[in-house]
Amino acid sequence: MMRKRITGALALGAVVALVMTAGLAGGEERPLKQLMGDNFAGLQVILIALINAQYEAVPEQAEMIHGHATALTRDVPEAAAKDREQFLFYAYNLQSHAADLKAISELLIEHDKGKTKALREDHLREALAAHYGGVVEMCVACHNRFRQRVVQ
Repeated sequence: MMRKRITGALALGAVVALVMTAGLAGGEERPLKQLMGDNFAGLQVILIALINAQYEAVPEQAEMIHGHATALTRDVPEAAAKDREQFLFYAYNLQSHAADLKAISELLIEHDKGKTKALREDHLREALAAHYGGVVEMCVACHNRFRQRVVQ
């Protein structure tokens, strides 16, 4: 049963990767597209870390996503100019979730040091997963609302 869940999660990640790649194919400048691609790759790294309860790669990826969100708060894309407040809502929420991902993963890394078996159910792990979900939710909501063209 657990293998089915892991396989399903990885398959979902692959499908989302294809959709995101298609969405990044047109419209915006190359540096922003590259940054978004890097962030998406980081989300996959975080997802695998959550599944395997091995968090060492999460702080670096969360920092990259946080940097992306911070940049977005300073430079609202033209596609979002008409609804700037909503765009900034997404960007600031993404920034907050990414900061929490980093902080919680660092706590979990310290928590798990020297232990022979990581705890399977723990409030820190649940919080980390919730903030990962928040990051994904903000990315999808923003991209769906402000994407230059519809992905078909």
